[in-house]
Amino acid sequence: MSCTRRESVSQVAVLGSPAYAVTSEIAAEGEIVNATPLGSDPHYMEFTSSVARVLEQSKAVIALGASADRKMVSELSKPKLFLLPEGLEDPHVWLSPKRVLAWVPQIQSFLDEQFPNTKNVHAQNAEKFMAALQELDANFEKLRGYCFVTQHPAFTYVEQDYGWRVLGTLEVGEAEISPKQLTALMEALKSEQNCLLLLNPYEPSKTAEMLSEQLGLPSVDFDILEVATRSYSSIMAENIDGVLHALRQ
Repeated sequence: MSCTRRESVSQVAVLGSPAYAVTSEIAAEGEIVNATPLGSDPHYMEFTSSVARVLEQSKAVIALGASADRKMVSELSKPKLFLLPEGLEDPHVWLSPKRVLAWVPQIQSFLDEQFPNTKNVHAQNAEKFMAALQELDANFEKLRGYCFVTQHPAFTYVEQDYGWRVLGTLEVGEAEISPKQLTALMEALKSEQNCLLLLNPYEPSKTAEMLSEQLGLPSVDFDILEVATRSYSSIMAENIDGVLHALRQ
């Protein structure tokens, strides 16, 4: 037990799946621990005893900073880094590689402060990660003007930064759109030559199935990192490769 505690107090706890996926790209081996409950929704993250234990035993905390995880971390008397500004209505900043590029120096600097002996590792990892983000940025840019329907309303920043044309979304909040909204979306789709449906691979949607069947709307999985189990660059590269491949069909 004491051995586990000694190990955890030497680590930075990371709360929020997107935050962990990004931070893991920069940290040296063994420096961070994922405090995010497995499979938890970042909109409604629960403060369980296991989460509290990891946070309390860590030397510092990096948190996404959405409303749910910000409340868990704010009162801790240890160094903290929030990646999102407070009060942000739409937290899905991480879906834009352009925005994540701005996080890299913040995370690198924070890790340098906590682990000064591995600054060179952070610098090397950050340089490699930024190159991957720049490649993602270029690939996202290739899709400017293309039409999409998204299952989850998470693509606001992608629309703003890359000009993706999101014709509609199948969810409002945590519920699927109403029959009236669906009818309006289907009418709008009839005038589109090519539109791609971006599905959440972790959340089946009957509305998405109906759109694919009735309109022949092609679809592809797009992991929005709300349950991230791998590095940011690997997930996002798979996402964009899938979209580009689907549009070439």
